[in-house]
Amino acid sequence: MLGYVRPSPIFERPGRAEQCRRRILLVSYHFPPDPTIGARRWEKLAPFVAERGWGLDVITCAPPTGSDLHRLEALPHGVRVFSVPTVALPIERLEYLAWRVYRAVHDAAGSAGSERGVSTLGQESDGRSTRPDWVARSEIRWRVYTLRGLLRAYWAWLQYARYRTWARRAASVAQAIIEPGVHIAVVTSGPPHMTHDSGREVSQRTGLPFVMDMRDPWSLSERIHESLASPLWLRLARRYEGVAVGQAALVVANTEAARDALAAAYPTGGERLIAVMNGSDDDPLPQFSSGYRFTIAYAGTIYLERHPRSLFRAAARVIRELGLAPADFGIEFIGAGSLVEMAREEGIADFVSEGPVRPHAEALEFLGRATMLVTFPGWDPITIPAKIFECVRFDAWLLVLADPGSATDRLVRGIGADVVQPNDIEAIAAVIRKRYEEYRSGVRPVRAVADDRFSRRTQARVLLDAIARLLPQVDDVLPQRSALTVPS
Repeated sequence: MLGYVRPSPIFERPGRAEQCRRRILLVSYHFPPDPTIGARRWEKLAPFVAERGWGLDVITCAPPTGSDLHRLEALPHGVRVFSVPTVALPIERLEYLAWRVYRAVHDAAGSAGSERGVSTLGQESDGRSTRPDWVARSEIRWRVYTLRGLLRAYWAWLQYARYRTWARRAASVAQAIIEPGVHIAVVTSGPPHMTHDSGREVSQRTGLPFVMDMRDPWSLSERIHESLASPLWLRLARRYEGVAVGQAALVVANTEAARDALAAAYPTGGERLIAVMNGSDDDPLPQFSSGYRFTIAYAGTIYLERHPRSLFRAAARVIRELGLAPADFGIEFIGAGSLVEMAREEGIADFVSEGPVRPHAEALEFLGRATMLVTFPGWDPITIPAKIFECVRFDAWLLVLADPGSATDRLVRGIGADVVQPNDIEAIAAVIRKRYEEYRSGVRPVRAVADDRFSRRTQARVLLDAIARLLPQVDDVLPQRSALTVPS
């Protein structure tokens, strides 16, 4: 224990009487008021926990000073949020001091070197980095005889050490919060995946069932950030993941493909391994009437090398063949970074517009005005970009750029979406041309999925039913179940 005694929540919304009798303890490094996408999964699951008649205690990373806490007001009754700060390790403080000294010396030398046209290691002479942002796991090698190899190994170790330290502190807070006979399970949500170590520890010490929610792959990730791309990162991932999976009463992957990959990696997992997608929300969507212009839209980050160049080249071909003007056709982005130069290189700068990141409600309005919505491949073939679940709700044609056999490909086949390989320019052009000509003939797109198979409510029911089946003693307070079977 680290001295935590009856910690006070940073937010509390009192619950109904039944929510005081049954509660879930959630440890998630990302949770509101954190604005990152990782915070959204359990923010959106919280209302369904409340509907189930359970309370929810959340342990999350302490928000920075001055953070806007109003986002917490949207959480349902029965939720308490506790925060645990991230504390720098002693070696990080030494590293910071050493870095300041290095930069002072380097900047002094660099000012003279730049006049001679000398570039720094790993950079072009104009200062742009020559390194990729991500490295495929198949390309990761031991290179401890190089400075970069040593740094990657060190940073990989440091990342695990930092998050493991936070996880231990979170576990100490959890043990101070837990009420015997009230809390029914400890759930951890990652990444960062060392969060699961806190759930494993709490489960060992309290006997509560441990539910391991993996929003993204861990040891099975196909790409690692360049700065961490060391075999040490993969070894630590497999080590800690294996221990957590072995102890967990329930392991939750966020796609069927990810669940299948886990089942292959851990054959003894059996029915403890389930898939719970992020799902679509049911909040109202803005309504717009169709205009003359055919617009393709995308809102959000474009991962890795999955840039829209193929889309631009396909669009350029259609523009030339049909003799289109910007008043007829356009491609719009928000939050995707600077794409103007790429559009100019492909000869369609006048047809492409871009804007900054916008609040979620404004992003929905932006998507609602589009004729066609495009999605790009995610960062891993066994993951599904969260944008998919928003796009399927709109009355718009859906152009999905996905690798064959990927989780996204498996999900959207059969719902009327146009699924095309990311670099197949001819096929992308054919889809755009077909939909444009249909639009001009008076055909209007309709929502791709009219039922609730992708809804977050459906996915939440699968997860909460699975947790309930771990606890036969609470059967009398549970509503309807799914057919899912999870062993005790």
